[in-house]
Amino acid sequence: MQKLPDLRHCDHQDAPSGVRPKTCILCGKCLEVCPLFSATGREELSPKAKFYLARAMALATEGQTPEISEKAALELAGKCLSCGKCEKACPLGLCAPELISGLRAGRANLESLMWRVWVENARVLWPMMATLSRLLPRFSLGGGGQAGQSGGLKGWLAGAAGSLRAMDSRTPVRPWLKAVAFEACGAGRKAVLFPGCVAAHVRPRWTASAARILEGLGFSVALPPDFACCGSTLGHAGLKDAQLRMQLQNLNAWRAAGSPELVSFCATCRCGLRSYASRDLGWLPGEREAWLAGLIPFSELAGHAAYEVLPNAPATVHYHTPCHGAGGGHDADFLRKVLGARLKTATRKNLCCGFGGALKLSAPELSEAVAKRCLDFYGPEPGEQILTGCSGCVIQLRAHAPSGVDVGHWLEILK
Repeated sequence: MQKLPDLRHCDHQDAPSGVRPKTCILCGKCLEVCPLFSATGREELSPKAKFYLARAMALATEGQTPEISEKAALELAGKCLSCGKCEKACPLGLCAPELISGLRAGRANLESLMWRVWVENARVLWPMMATLSRLLPRFSLGGGGQAGQSGGLKGWLAGAAGSLRAMDSRTPVRPWLKAVAFEACGAGRKAVLFPGCVAAHVRPRWTASAARILEGLGFSVALPPDFACCGSTLGHAGLKDAQLRMQLQNLNAWRAAGSPELVSFCATCRCGLRSYASRDLGWLPGEREAWLAGLIPFSELAGHAAYEVLPNAPATVHYHTPCHGAGGGHDADFLRKVLGARLKTATRKNLCCGFGGALKLSAPELSEAVAKRCLDFYGPEPGEQILTGCSGCVIQLRAHAPSGVDVGHWLEILK
């Protein structure tokens, strides 16, 4: 049987029976890559601190008296962006998001419950809230950008309003890249697009644009089956039963469609979908390998077309690399090929948009601080654009971008 790659991150399942988790040696290498620590300078928010707090919680379960209560330890440890950068930097391969997911499981709190409602009811809630956001008062946001003021109800409401307005489909990036020639690489192969939550519920144009390119390349593009959320952010929040239910729904929808090639244009979705192969989902013989082999990043296929840059193109485009699913850098490679010198792809190992899923509910001021640091690094000027390949990053960066700077998924520039 083919050896499967290590797909642990974004999976967030318990270690196999009999495997004892490695212990953090508190070396501090994670501090160099942690976006939350870099944005705040607070070491108690670092991955190293989270493993230390987990030890305190373990003492409580063993009947010993820890230095901090279990409730306080969980609340502090839960301040995590779930970006997974620490896993790559750790000499032992420890993953703070995986730790936090395990700590949250079975310890329901208000934030995780709210996140569950938000994700499971996205079909109804997201379009409704995006529409209602047009009626919300425009708070004084300060700081030259559109981030809410930190602290207090007003700051929370301003941040929430900004994020909801960023979901509104009425203000997309104007297209300025046109496909003018296609290779016949599809050869009639059947493919379905996995849209992800944002495209499925508030940005249907992304899916339509991707489908046009695939059809131009000769693919037989079927209507998306009854896909659910990829489940990635639910796993981060410790909602493992909801995550498993969505994973099974997606697997069964793929089977019902005839196990076609599965094309994804959201980096986080692709990361989440790849992690299915490391879980026991009742796979049939050969299905895991077929799932992984058929899970294709859309940008890899889009590179088989030729494009014309239209006159309304901005002079400078910044590319934001998502924390999840960046993998082989397919999106950046594609954009570098078609945009040339106008694309700026400068990166930092601890750069993150600050979305962080449930962190936006539990500590919006921390999410905002990370977003501000990210945008300060790019330093976009009015008239420039920021493009990315992750749905969550689009919403977060649009909500906090300076006035006059458009932010979108790179699919939005396709005419």
